Amino acid sequence: MRSHTRSAVVLGLALLTAAPLAAAPADGSRVSPSRLAEQGLLFLKKVLHVQQHHDDVVSHAIALSSRDATLELDLASGRTRVVSLRGGDVLVDGASVGHYAAGGALDRAWRKLLADGASAETRGMVASARTWNVPGLAGDELAAKQQIAAALRDLTTAPPAAAAAAAPVPESARTTFPAQPLTAESAPPEPQAPAAGSTGVQLLFQDVRNIVAVFVALAMLGFGTVFFARRYVEVIADTASNAFGRSLVVGLLGQLLLLPTLAMLIVGLIFTIVGILLLPFAILAFVVAVIAAALGGYLAVAHAVGETWSRRRMASGAFVRNPNAYGYTFTGLVGLLGLWAAAALFGWAGPVVFMFRAAAFIVTWLAATVGFGAVLLSRAGLRETFAGRHAGELSDEYLWATPPATPAAPRPGHRE
Repeated sequence: MRSHTRSAVVLGLALLTAAPLAAAPADGSRVSPSRLAEQGLLFLKKVLHVQQHHDDVVSHAIALSSRDATLELDLASGRTRVVSLRGGDVLVDGASVGHYAAGGALDRAWRKLLADGASAETRGMVASARTWNVPGLAGDELAAKQQIAAALRDLTTAPPAAAAAAAPVPESARTTFPAQPLTAESAPPEPQAPAAGSTGVQLLFQDVRNIVAVFVALAMLGFGTVFFARRYVEVIADTASNAFGRSLVVGLLGQLLLLPTLAMLIVGLIFTIVGILLLPFAILAFVVAVIAAALGGYLAVAHAVGETWSRRRMASGAFVRNPNAYGYTFTGLVGLLGLWAAAALFGWAGPVVFMFRAAAFIVTWLAATVGFGAVLLSRAGLRETFAGRHAGELSDEYLWATPPATPAAPRPGHRE
């Protein structure tokens, strides 16, 4: 062993001595004397075990956030080695050595390495960092990966006893970065690129599911309203059907006057102590009343649409399965939400879907506005002034569906 060491020393000294006299290689290039001297010094340091523990890693800290991914290594010599990916720049000890794409392959692989090393021992973290490999890199990210590998190549881990003596800090202090502790929320998930075909199918399924959910919710509300307040729903529906233009104008004016009405309500209540106490409840009651009026009016318009369509079919001699308020509401909701369903089914058609959605939005707004105006005109179904109902007359259903009268037989003794 001693003879081997002596031979290595002699060889290193020979390299140092022969540095100024370096000859040109066969290809014509010349090795600089300083480079040759540097190689000789490195060789001597390795053989003589110089700085054996100066680059030993005794502890590590990790910080992950949406913009920063940092690995800090505490060395036995008292220095630190900090490798960070921050805002598109690769930093080694604070100096920029390369660039990367946020969310790219290098960024995802580095974050995964740090996330796995947060709960690992320092020896395992250093071993993983030194053998870290990212396939498929090119350009700036490949150069940045090489710089990171060069910064971590010469690092080793100290024996457990030496590490404990050099850095007597608790486990929690060396596995978390004091400035930005690692949490599950701070580490963003790796983006996964779904297949193009499956994305379209998933979007179609999601849109159809939303339309079905809205239809079921409105149908349940409509059936409940018909069950508990059938007479009022029918009065509002008749008002919207027989006074469509008047209901539309009143609904537009009502929408314009909502905020002034709320402001007047607030001003009227703040002048008294009792009014101030009742102000939150009054605002809540006003908002609930507006929502109930708009939603109830929309359901009443659906009832009117379903009733008109069903009666016209019965007048033409077609069979209608459920000619009642529940069937009218169901049929009307199918008609009003039909454009939304068409927009969901034709979402793959590009610009065509915007036409369907625009038409569906206009129809929905028109139905809600007319229904809101019908609620105001009928006083929430209490007033039948504009409902078109007259006592003693047959309803339109019977007027449409009744067959024409047959001629009566001539009376006896009556001559034609």
